[in-house]
Order: sequence, then structure tokens, then C-alpha cells
Amino acid sequence: MKKRYILAGALAFYLSWMKGQPEEENAFNVNESEIELVYNQYVQDGDNSAVTGGIGTERLTVYGPSFRFNRKFGSNEISFQLGSDVISSASTDNIDSKISSASRLDTRTYTEISYGKALDDNRLFVKGGLSTSIESDYFSFGKFLGVTAESENKMSTYSASLQIFNDDLRWGRLEGGLFRAPEFLIYPQELRGIDWHEEYKRDTYNLNLGLTRILNEKNTVGAFALVSLQKGLLSTPFHRVFLENGSIVVEQLPDTRLKGAITLRWNNFAWGNIIIRNSINNYLDDFGIYGISLENETAIKLDARWTFIPNFRYYHQQASKYFAPYRQSDPDNEFYTSDYDLSNFNSYSLGLRIGHIPLNKKSGDLRSFTLSYNFYGRSNNLASHTLSLNITVQRDYNRRR
Repeated sequence: MKKRYILAGALAFYLSWMKGQPEEENAFNVNESEIELVYNQYVQDGDNSAVTGGIGTERLTVYGPSFRFNRKFGSNEISFQLGSDVISSASTDNIDSKISSASRLDTRTYTEISYGKALDDNRLFVKGGLSTSIESDYFSFGKFLGVTAESENKMSTYSASLQIFNDDLRWGRLEGGLFRAPEFLIYPQELRGIDWHEEYKRDTYNLNLGLTRILNEKNTVGAFALVSLQKGLLSTPFHRVFLENGSIVVEQLPDTRLKGAITLRWNNFAWGNIIIRNSINNYLDDFGIYGISLENETAIKLDARWTFIPNFRYYHQQASKYFAPYRQSDPDNEFYTSDYDLSNFNSYSLGLRIGHIPLNKKSGDLRSFTLSYNFYGRSNNLASHTLSLNITVQRDYNRRR
């Protein structure tokens, strides 16, 4: 029985590391700082841009550096993140022209600050925070509160969190000066002069629930549920829709959307140096979309320092009842879109992460280094490549109690 709990504790430690949850620290009074530097580069191409009604280039490049600072002291934890996405998009340039010219540059900047506290001998962890995201045609203010609880025998973990996002979709806040007052919704060039949408705000409420259970020294299972409600402007104002009769209109979608998802996960210590994570996810919303995904991630520990983590994901989606391709939308319909993100498709992704944890770490040393690549392909010819670099440095002030 003692061996079972030692192995179960090792598994719980691994799962907390993989999910970014706080680790149990019974032997130490936690006092450490951590800095994480991340760089992502994303390249995409395809032929079904919603900006031009479901046809045309979807070419897009995103350069995404970010910085995160995390400080633990005693049973407390504070975290701050700052990041930016520099976006070069040929399709976005077509808002003002049917013929592509030089790709338009846009920038999204985001921040998040949070505070967490461990209670009840570290079996309960409460965390809350605020976030913002801003670009020229979008501003979002988010709030979140979450709690994670561990059972008395440490074999089960329960989690619940609530997220609220309040978005303003008006354009102009970064044009001609920093933080200008937003002016108006931006529509395609030839469709301006008409107020296609009265609403310019969008609110999102996400409730996440989770349960993780250690079955034995080799297996852990988990079940997770998401319920999401969106209200307000859910259409993208600069998406064109070409109707059957040849006329051009702005995308129209309902002003409420209810979403739900259930994920089942199974993690298995197959051998001493191999850990397999499998999951299945079902998604459903009242736009008529149904999706199911199968995912596998296998961590292969080569030695104490190096880990290879190949991953694969397959996804099938049933189209929204409001979707129709270019020039196939019925003008008598109340709602219509030619955004292929809401279409019927199959997709898959293949990736590899290479992780390095140096030995003989000292205070202020490199804690981890991770390089990852992911390829994504979709049955409507959309394809993307993502390259990421993650460097974490930690300064440890821990002292034995």
C-alpha cells in the first residue's frame, strides 16, 4: 500500500506540472520567483476567407512574444503576464479592397494579473484575477475565479472556475494615437453608410468543472465540463456574405449563443519512461455545430534531462445551420455566414515538443527549455505551422521548516 501512494504521489506531481496547477509543498515553506519567456510564430494559408465571402486568401502570419512573472511566498502566489501578437494578414487588407494589396499589420496586446492562495494544508487552492486584450477593432476585459480541491486521501482532485469577458468591438482605439476613444464598427468598404448592427458589445460567461481521479500507480482518469453563454454582437462586422441573388451583405448571426463541451481523459504510465495522455472531447452549441475530437500525447523521457512529447489530434465538425458557401446563402434567411470556421470539416494536427530540464540547478538557473512544432491541416485546404520556444528561469529561496 505504501508503494501505491508513493507512485500515486509521483503521478499527481506530474499531472500538476503538465496542467500548471500548484504543486504540494509540505516539506518546504515556498519562497520562489519564476520568469517565463515565450515566443510563438504562426503561419497560415488557405482559400476560404470570410472577409471576402468564403473565397480568397487566408494568408496570415503572427509573431507572438510574451513574458510571465510568477512569485510564490508561503501559501500565496501572484502572477503577471504581458504579451503581444503582431499580425500580418492579407485577408484583413481586403476589408478595404476586393483586390489584395500589401498585407495589413495589426497588433494585439494582452495582460493578465492573478493572485492565488493555498488553504487547508495545501488541499485547497483559490485563485482569481483580471485580464485585458486590446487591438484596433477590439477591447476585452476579463475576470476569473477558480478553486481546486484535493480529497483527504489525495487520490481525487476537484476544480471549478468562472470566467467573464466583456468585449467592445468598435474600431479606432489604436488609430492615430494610443488609447483613443473607439469610434464605430468597421464594415467592408462597399457596405459602409448603413448601420448593419445596433449592438457593439459582447459578453461571455464560461463555467468550467473538473474531476481527476488516481485509480492506481499507472492510471489516472479525468472528466471535465464546460458551459458557455455569449450575448451581444456575435457576428464579425467586416465579414462579407454573397447571397444567391448576387447581392452582398454583412454577416448576420443570432445575439445569443449557448455552448457546451465534455472532455474525458485517461493518463497512463505505460513504462517507467513513457507516459501516455489520451482524451476525447465532445462539443455542441445552439448554432447547430457538433464537434468531436480524439487526442493523444505521449511523453518519452530519454533521460533525466530530455523529454520528447509527440502529439496527434483529429477533429470532426458538423456545420452550423447558418453557414453557406460563396453565393449560396438564401436572401430570405434571417441569419447567414460564409465563415468556414463554422462549416463542415475534418482536421488533424501533428506536433512534437522537446523539453530539457538541466541537472544540478542552482538559484537563478535555467529551470526548463521547451521547443515545439505543430502542423495543422483542414479538409477545406486550410493549413498552418506553429513554432514555439519556452524558456523558464527560477530563483529559489526555499528553506526547510
